[in-house]
Amino acid sequence: MTGAPTFHDHPTHGQITAAPEKDVQVDGDPNLDPDDAYVTFSSLRNQAPEGWRMYTHPRGSVYFRHIRCRLAVDEDIRIPVNLNKAEEFCAKYVPHTLPEGMEACMAYGVDASTCLFVNHKQCVAGYDISKLKGSVLRSLSADSLLRFRRLYWNFMKNHPSHHPCSEEGYREAIDTLRSYYHDHLIDGSRSVGPFSKTECEQLLEVLYRNKEDMGQSQPSAISFLGWILTDIYSFRTGQRYGQITWTEMRSYRKALYRPPEFSPQESFMTKMLLQVIIHGPFFGIPQTYLAHIKKASEFRGHLAGLRQSWESYTRQLVQEYSDFILIATVLLSATVGLLTINDIETVARAAALVAAFASLSSMTVGVFFVWRHQRSNTEMPSSFTYLHNARNNTFGLSGHAILLSLPPVLLVWSIIAFGAGALAYTLQDVSPASVSAWVVLGIFVVVFMATIVGLYTFSTIWSWQSRDVWWRSLIPWLRCSRVDTIPE
Repeated sequence: MTGAPTFHDHPTHGQITAAPEKDVQVDGDPNLDPDDAYVTFSSLRNQAPEGWRMYTHPRGSVYFRHIRCRLAVDEDIRIPVNLNKAEEFCAKYVPHTLPEGMEACMAYGVDASTCLFVNHKQCVAGYDISKLKGSVLRSLSADSLLRFRRLYWNFMKNHPSHHPCSEEGYREAIDTLRSYYHDHLIDGSRSVGPFSKTECEQLLEVLYRNKEDMGQSQPSAISFLGWILTDIYSFRTGQRYGQITWTEMRSYRKALYRPPEFSPQESFMTKMLLQVIIHGPFFGIPQTYLAHIKKASEFRGHLAGLRQSWESYTRQLVQEYSDFILIATVLLSATVGLLTINDIETVARAAALVAAFASLSSMTVGVFFVWRHQRSNTEMPSSFTYLHNARNNTFGLSGHAILLSLPPVLLVWSIIAFGAGALAYTLQDVSPASVSAWVVLGIFVVVFMATIVGLYTFSTIWSWQSRDVWWRSLIPWLRCSRVDTIPE
């Protein structure tokens, strides 16, 4: 970048100096006329009290820094009361001569008595200045170093406009994001990194571009890097980074792959009732929806993965319900056509009416479910509410899965009722001499049996099947007898 220089406290990257007590300092050529220097918001003379300087965060907020004491303050010291408290704090808690490369920050406001010390050389921050020297840092625990680094990058995220960024920060952020990206390639959906695969790609692209422009003033890039590294060190703290062995880490990750069940435990009678409903009038269909909602609600370490699973879940629901609505519409038209026949008898008419009501109910419930899942559950806060209510209702996730399966279950009952009505209409005038009626009945039986076989086969084909006959599992001693008869 060429052109007129900008006013900053530090003339070159990595150089830590106390600014002279004057209003402006010119980067670059010290002989440059101040009239030729580019004026920033921080260089306006009436923005800060004497001895202080105001800096503007890339998002628009401001903070202040004492030039001599190198103390950063987030409160508005243009208010006389706050200014007096800040100067008293500076005189009482900040050493008169901070080591080179260090500064202080009133991290908890002008009324607090705690001071955060920042070491830019080691990229650490803490509340005890004696622990921030390089020789002392080597004797700290890994957990303490993680905490000091997280505090430092959180400070840089909120105060990026007065100090250049360390090159080590870019190097560490890029290497860490690469490791998360590789973890996604290796573990796929089981990865527990704080950033998703897509986010890693986007963040790496931005970091590479920002690193090339490190010699220029980039408060927004520094704040962005601070945000990334703050999240990285927070995640590392939870992972006990650098403290446990690979065997312990593997056990920890396996525990994450099998997330704990937070749903309330149902009683034995409730479980039995739910199983009877699921495998009885609902044909086992809720089991599919139960598996889907459990998978969509699993949290594996980062919100991006949970959001991706949730979006896939709602998208699949909407598509399935749309298909069911279309089929129910066609079936309703056929049922109405059956009801318009003049000589239809009572049994066939009753079955046709049941089919019509079931298909109409399937359409109504399906349309409502599509509308709610499309409009109300696309954002994460509403999704958390959805999952919380689904897990904590009277019958838990199983009860919620039963409700989700209403459109296909009603559609199945509509098909059954329509088939029964058509069969009843076919048999209402059957006589031993009516060959055509018996032919129709025979065809119906063949089609019905083929349908049952197809439904059973493809309802169990995705489950591991044993080659033993199904009734052998009911008599355990038969298996033992087979083993005993094997010759040695």
